Amino acid sequence: MRNTGCLRGRRCASLFFAGLTGFALPAWALDCAVPAPALSAGVERSQWEEFDAQGRSLVRETGTLERIGVDASTKCAGLDWTAQWSHGVGRRAYDGVTNTQVAVQSTSHLSSDALSLIVMSALGEHWAVGARLSYHQLNRDIDGAGTVLGYPERYTYGLASLGARYQLMLVEQLHLVLTGWLGGNTGGRLWVQLPRADAATLPLGSTALIESSVQLGSAPTSTTAWSWQAILNYRQELTAAGDARALLRNGVLVGAAAQPKLLQRLLGVHAVLRYRF
Repeated sequence: MRNTGCLRGRRCASLFFAGLTGFALPAWALDCAVPAPALSAGVERSQWEEFDAQGRSLVRETGTLERIGVDASTKCAGLDWTAQWSHGVGRRAYDGVTNTQVAVQSTSHLSSDALSLIVMSALGEHWAVGARLSYHQLNRDIDGAGTVLGYPERYTYGLASLGARYQLMLVEQLHLVLTGWLGGNTGGRLWVQLPRADAATLPLGSTALIESSVQLGSAPTSTTAWSWQAILNYRQELTAAGDARALLRNGVLVGAAAQPKLLQRLLGVHAVLRYRF
């Protein structure tokens, strides 16, 4: 059983471009620059680990995700605005234990989407500070192994972050940009269809985020509309354990479940191609 959830890639892209269209007229009314669209593609090394209340590892997954994205950036009222959508797919090797401490090796299949809005304010020639709001959905489908049954999950949560950016012209038309973000949230939700139980929605604990990136690319010029960027990005999300909720089967209580403490690490390399009208 594969659960792709309600936020599929095509739907995300449709909502993204609908939002840009909806904001276009107010932006022009404020004498904003014409948005510059971009396409991106890359790969991410993904690590996922869950821990029990004593800090012992319950699940460890590692694998590679392929990611594509679109964004549009503009300058309005002296601020730099960027709207982004990205979609990733892939799989990870699953190494964990059951509730009875039996070791399990399997595979998890992943599909993730993220929508973000970023605003940055320049503090001179090199520095800028800003904020980012983002919405994330991760569909995770764990394969069964032997007598252990697999099951699908869907994580949904938002994040608010504060960031700083430093940019420098290395040589003519070669631009270096360093960016860092710190953020978090107060929780999210996990939809899960555990074996032999009705589907349930579990709360996630609060998440703490740290992220950094190094970007190297061409600087905009008056003679060409195209520019490129190569980006190395590291992201870590630490999510506290959520509260337990009852599990039902056909409306009858059969147990309880909670999302354990969760650590996600992502190391990605992406290429971006941008066009300025």
